Amino acid sequence: MITANFPNPIGEEHWGIWIALYFFLAGTTGGAYLLSVLFYPENQKLIRRSALWAFLGVVVGSALLVLDLGQPLRFLNLFLGGFYPASVMWLGSWFLLLSGAGLLWVYAQPTSRKAQGIVAVLVALVVGYTAVLLMQTAKPFWNASPLLPWLFLASAATAGGALLQLWQHHEKLSRLVVASALVEGVVLFLHLVWTYPVAAGAVLALLAGPLAWAFWGFVVVGWGLPLFLERQNVTLAALLTLVGAFLLRYFVVMAGQV
Repeated sequence: MITANFPNPIGEEHWGIWIALYFFLAGTTGGAYLLSVLFYPENQKLIRRSALWAFLGVVVGSALLVLDLGQPLRFLNLFLGGFYPASVMWLGSWFLLLSGAGLLWVYAQPTSRKAQGIVAVLVALVVGYTAVLLMQTAKPFWNASPLLPWLFLASAATAGGALLQLWQHHEKLSRLVVASALVEGVVLFLHLVWTYPVAAGAVLALLAGPLAWAFWGFVVVGWGLPLFLERQNVTLAALLTLVGAFLLRYFVVMAGQV
């Protein structure tokens, strides 16, 4: 067992802002790569740029996970400690490693569409497994409904599209961002309704409690306002959408621990 003493910088035992930041980086940069491969296969410059950002998202996100562990070298146990295919965390660690290597490969040299598609599957697994990881816990706000992975995927599409909009404005991309944001809003509403009977404390904390600033900040600033501005100021709408993507992951992580 590899261990090393290292203070947790947030001074808390539960999952905190490092985890929320990791979810945000993985979802946003991974979503941008997925959208560029799926909807802009002819634009290799865009695919390679999004691959670079997604690779950086994996690297920085992994560093945040290590920080959150408090004992950084424990991260190596996930790779050197044995074969545990039934462990979501073990699988997620390998998804991170393989997708990071694949993204760097896509960025570094011309690759076939098939290779880019295989890397996209690995990236989708990284984006989706974060919600599955939350659902493996005994926290009702995270595991009482099956919608959390779909919420994270819809949010990844919205935020990833917003990131792409900072590089290029395109009507198809704008329609995609609006559609995914509407899906994201519906899935979030259904998740709150679904979990309320068993996670009333968490839902009320979001609606009128200590997490209300993050929840309503997402609804108003990070979701509603970008939809309103999408036709008027795409860049501002994209930036606000990214703010909303972080707020969504922050209040989801925190509400599960209420």
